[in-house]
Amino acid sequence: MSQVVAALTVSSALAVQLTTVKLQLALTRRYFRFFGFIDSFQRMSALLGKDGFSSVAGMLELAKCTCFGLYFVLEDLTTLHAMGVYPVPWNGRVMDQANTFWFYALSFSVAGAIWSLLVGPAEQPSNKNGKRKNRKTVSEKDTPVKPTAASARVKQIVVDGCDLLIPLELLGWMPTGDVVVGSTMVLSTLLTAQEIWTRV
Repeated sequence: MSQVVAALTVSSALAVQLTTVKLQLALTRRYFRFFGFIDSFQRMSALLGKDGFSSVAGMLELAKCTCFGLYFVLEDLTTLHAMGVYPVPWNGRVMDQANTFWFYALSFSVAGAIWSLLVGPAEQPSNKNGKRKNRKTVSEKDTPVKPTAASARVKQIVVDGCDLLIPLELLGWMPTGDVVVGSTMVLSTLLTAQEIWTRV
């Protein structure tokens, strides 16, 4: 939100203050995801030991987790520079690589969600025992299928699609401006916060 207001404000002093707020908030978010690479690599290890290469969905998930893990590691290497504690000359190059992996991770996430919506259910392995393949309990037959999985996938596509604009802007691959990027960040944050609130 501060990024949008800073871009629209006519006061240079206020714009500087809001830009400082934006940078500090971005740095705070980096603290919270500092150990994010652990979860990513654990997920990657689990996929390698299970079905990471046995399906398109598995390969997309494996690629996503790998790219997210590399993104977190590279970003962590520049944390002290971002804090102003230990400036390094290679910060820009490392962050470019980090944002590149971030872009790939989000792209794989969007592709995986779209795949799950279109052909994911057909990719699930069927029961090898033909006699038990169509056997269902009474509760399974009578209980309607809730569209929560599909709606979650759609929300994931929207959120990741919004977040994709950030690395594209940072890398200079698709400059959209602070207003567009800031607005999509607000939308992404609201959708994510709504999901978290629903879980609570």
